[in-house]
Amino acid sequence: MPKRRIACTCLALPLLYGLVPVVFGFRAVRESAAESAALIGFGVLFLLGGVAMVSSSLWLLVVLGGSRLPLWIGGIMSILSAGVFAWATLTHVLPCSGPA
Repeated sequence: MPKRRIACTCLALPLLYGLVPVVFGFRAVRESAAESAALIGFGVLFLLGGVAMVSSSLWLLVVLGGSRLPLWIGGIMSILSAGVFAWATLTHVLPCSGPA
């Protein structure tokens, strides 16, 4: 097994973090009747980013790191998910509680 395949396979494991955005995005979309449109949009983007991260990770693990394309897809979607989360937090779309 070449070193490139081992490295790509090891890089696939952090992309399994995409399960967290999938769960939280699904929870935001599931209760869409009681939420604002901005929060639903956040949930959809977070869900899509998480699904793309998990699927690219599984692609890398099944193919055993034969291509760099899933790494690019997973990395871009990871950045997208982090950016969406930061945007939702800074614009107070996420219902965060704090000191009164």
